[in-house]
Amino acid sequence: MEHQRILYILLALVSLLTGGCRKCPDYLPRTPEASDRVICMDLAPLCPSDRLAVVSLQGLANRNHAEIFTYATYYTEWTLEFYKQRGYIKEATPVASMEELLFKYKDAARGIVVYDTTCLATINLATNIAGVHDCVIAGPDNLEQVRAALDKPVLFDLRENKFTGEYDTFEWYWENIFPLQRHDVLSVAPNDGSVHDIYQDFYDIYRDYLVEFNIPVFWLPGHQDADFDPRHEAQILKLFQETPANIPILGFWPAGPGLVKGYREFDGVKLAGEYGKFTLVNTHAGSYSWQNGVKIKNSRFRQRAPRAKKTPVYDPGKKYVALVMIESGDAPCYYQYHGLYQRQWNDPDRGKVPISYGITPSLRMLAPAILEDLYATQTENDFFFNAITGAGYCYPFEGYGSLTTNPDSTLTDYFSRLTAGNMRLMDLDMLGLYTHSGDGWSERDRDIAEKYISPMKGVRSILSGMHRTAYTASQAHERIPGGKTVHHTVTFWSYDDLIWNDPALDDAAVAHMVKEIQENGDGPFIQAMFYSWHYGPRRLKKLQDKLKPLGYEFVTMKEFDDLYRQTL
Repeated sequence: MEHQRILYILLALVSLLTGGCRKCPDYLPRTPEASDRVICMDLAPLCPSDRLAVVSLQGLANRNHAEIFTYATYYTEWTLEFYKQRGYIKEATPVASMEELLFKYKDAARGIVVYDTTCLATINLATNIAGVHDCVIAGPDNLEQVRAALDKPVLFDLRENKFTGEYDTFEWYWENIFPLQRHDVLSVAPNDGSVHDIYQDFYDIYRDYLVEFNIPVFWLPGHQDADFDPRHEAQILKLFQETPANIPILGFWPAGPGLVKGYREFDGVKLAGEYGKFTLVNTHAGSYSWQNGVKIKNSRFRQRAPRAKKTPVYDPGKKYVALVMIESGDAPCYYQYHGLYQRQWNDPDRGKVPISYGITPSLRMLAPAILEDLYATQTENDFFFNAITGAGYCYPFEGYGSLTTNPDSTLTDYFSRLTAGNMRLMDLDMLGLYTHSGDGWSERDRDIAEKYISPMKGVRSILSGMHRTAYTASQAHERIPGGKTVHHTVTFWSYDDLIWNDPALDDAAVAHMVKEIQENGDGPFIQAMFYSWHYGPRRLKKLQDKLKPLGYEFVTMKEFDDLYRQTL
């Protein structure tokens, strides 16, 4: 066990020097370097056990000099071309099989960990073991192929433990593996790749990053699930209690309409948030172990084009509309699979209508080249603000930090150090803020905003609500101490299936936004969120063309706030 004690000390030092450093706004570990000559592999054709073998080997092999790049057809295959076209990858050599990849990088592993198909909780346990003990994950069905390719012994065969579920699996993990992992990042991932029909099998292909950095990963069944066990829920709450405040949880709380397993999104984000954990939705995408090591030109970012655009003089005869993408940009995976680039950034009409986009600081650490590309290709009509809610997805008005040892210190640190520090590095001066569904701010909400957000250095505005709140345009704007303005959202998304790339639905989508803006736009300033899964620049330009003759002027949030301040 001596080598384990040494490893624990080293990991503690790494934690202190990276995410644990209280002065540093970084909160995710980084690969030292990523090669521009990669070995690439499509995960889509692989069965679940082969995928686990590949991504666990990828995490081990990419630790110091990352050169394995994986993707999944349909979801993230475009990212390989993205990195090639931008020059970050100069040569990509495909491998045809799991065995070929394992044989090529077998020196990265010390052995094999086998999960138990009769107790799927052992998949997360195997992931945790893989990172600590340099193991490749195998299932009973591919064990012989993995063993032959690696020529390494089985160090852990979890079938021998006779685990029965999440509770006893986690109990063994807590005693034997958790003390040897880093504790400044956590992750939640389902143990069954088929848990969500619409997600198919690519929900958790980010395990390469978890293995690489020894990140604890768990699963928490929802109260409605057949396998819910209050004893296991208590174990996860203990995990939250005994890890630091203001650290991220990678993954997602996925249950909802049509998604029957796990904690529901609101409940999971809220529960983790009460213990000072914010969520980073990085699902359906992988190769973070390579992406986060890409070297870019600058460590600080500047919004040159939109900031150079001159704000007009306020005209009382016009209604000013700011179109805001606020509900998706917090998720790093949104930039990876059929999200921002496909729906927004690659649209030929981008730049023809002012749009303000919420973006996540986590890209600065997880996929810096994507962030660099976004800033380099901004037009004067593309403005960035910090997506909901700050350094990650959480609910400050729903008890964030309330169950930590010092809630006041947790909120102060979250906003004034972690969030404000990242915003300065990214030239962001507006903060998206999740507020109660359908309600206005309570006195308690206002106290939180004034006590913890007002002191944030470099922040000028709060964009409140990711859908319509209790406000219409005439009541939706105010100023709070510290000179900060608040702009509440006054529009709501449609529940119709307005498929973003179906031109036949453009008129219906535009009509919905026209109705929302006109019915709730009883004042000169209309902060209008658009649902990013339905709308892109094509439809939003049609909206602008329809409303502009009626006296509506479309502006970025920078111009919007400048104009509002002219009226004060």
